[in-house]
Amino acid sequence: MPQATKLRYILVMMVLYLGGYIWIQAAITTHKFDFLTTYDMAIPFMPQFVWIYHSILPAILITMMLLVHSRQLFYNTFWAAMIATIILNVSYVAFPSFYPREVFEVATLSEAIVEWTRQIDASNNTFPSGHVTFSWLLCLGMWNSITAVKHSYLRRLYLLWAIGVSLSTLVLKQHYIVDVVSGALLAAACFYLAKPITSLYMKLVTSDADAPLKRTVSE
Repeated sequence: MPQATKLRYILVMMVLYLGGYIWIQAAITTHKFDFLTTYDMAIPFMPQFVWIYHSILPAILITMMLLVHSRQLFYNTFWAAMIATIILNVSYVAFPSFYPREVFEVATLSEAIVEWTRQIDASNNTFPSGHVTFSWLLCLGMWNSITAVKHSYLRRLYLLWAIGVSLSTLVLKQHYIVDVVSGALLAAACFYLAKPITSLYMKLVTSDADAPLKRTVSE
């Protein structure tokens, strides 16, 4: 599959998600749902996790551009992300919630990046977590890839990374526990819901929709 084609799909995905996310963040200013629990409050603030938190965009590019070789798997992951984008944005409107952010003194580079993150990303749009959803979508994509079959360590690496991203949203006080759980469940549901859409789409745009997965490795 040509890299330029992959890049176009990735850009469409990012523009649609981020465009909706930013618009909703500016439009929704009321806090109607409080998901904060005693378990959320017991989680310590750990700014060092900001590096894992911000690895999501590079991971999307590296995974989809370089590690996913199968056309079918690429389209499946893309359409799963599209379904997730719709559900996430609808949920942000239907269940507006703001995470209460504590004030802290900036003394390290990690804390400075957390502060910058909070300046460009308001505390709403929490349920479910987009970071968690997309990290687990990538994890599922890699688990189903020929690349991971050849290099089994990639499955463990992506599993640990998805867990790390999920934890980062909690210890950075960006999301509630329910946001993380719902984000992971949403990823799994969207990945498998996208399969029939992918099959239909491939019949429309390719002539080898029913080809075995191994035929698409070199594409």
